[in-house]
Amino acid sequence: MAGDGDQDKIHSRRFARLAIASVLLLAFFWPLGEFFFWIFTGASVYFVLLSIYYKPRPTQASRSYEQPRSRSAPFTSPQPASDVKNKLKIIAIAVGGFIFFILFVLMIIGFIVGEDPTPELASESEISADRVALASNPNDINALTNIGNQFYANAQYDSAERYYDRVLQIDAQNSSAMFNKALVYYQVQNYNKSIEWSRKCISLYPDNVDAYTLMGDNYYTQKNYNEAIGWYRQAYEKGARNSELLNIMAFIYDEQNNRSEAIRLYKETLEQDSSLVEVYDRLAELEPGNAGKYKALADRWR
Repeated sequence: MAGDGDQDKIHSRRFARLAIASVLLLAFFWPLGEFFFWIFTGASVYFVLLSIYYKPRPTQASRSYEQPRSRSAPFTSPQPASDVKNKLKIIAIAVGGFIFFILFVLMIIGFIVGEDPTPELASESEISADRVALASNPNDINALTNIGNQFYANAQYDSAERYYDRVLQIDAQNSSAMFNKALVYYQVQNYNKSIEWSRKCISLYPDNVDAYTLMGDNYYTQKNYNEAIGWYRQAYEKGARNSELLNIMAFIYDEQNNRSEAIRLYKETLEQDSSLVEVYDRLAELEPGNAGKYKALADRWR
């Protein structure tokens, strides 16, 4: 029959293997969500504690001569080693169990809260699905782009750019990645780099209307209206007709005292979005003869 030391060694190795297995499972299932993260994290911590506890300690060689006690020292009967070990075992198991229980409760709370379909949690779910796709194919351009877009939507621009760069490493002429990098630079106010990447996109994909609009946005934000209107006009001629673009173009022509073009574009803006009160007010100033009509229309939306 194996002694206590041999049994402890067996237990220690067994729990060490279980801890390693838990860590491997954690690494494999982590992308699937917090549920698996908390489960396998708790299990690995618990098994590590047990492995450390059962690890055999070196024993001191027995001595034939015992040092005499002082007369003034009280005599206490030694506590059996097995009793001390049992108490330590109970404490270790209790501590490990408590940690595992806390992690399990946190996991349950996260799972319950996760049932609320908020946009942030939905984004996390989408990212997890794309990470699973990347696990089987690290060069999955769609998955890389989707993850980058999710980071961009959450204003995590550095992380977004890293994924767009990974796409460009695979496909150096990927139009989405080039345009998205230009968007990232625009958001962090690095307008020169945004213009640079917008130009690259346009040079390879001259029908990318959004790239023309972004070029205009870069110059417009810097109040370089002459340069901005040229790019906006190209986007307009390629079919861009959203109310925001039309309103900005009308404003630039208004600033340049091109009254007729400003009025035309303000009216076209209202065809796309009839709720813009400030456009009615400006048209009332530009066309005093129709001021009453424009003010009446504006009052409907105030």
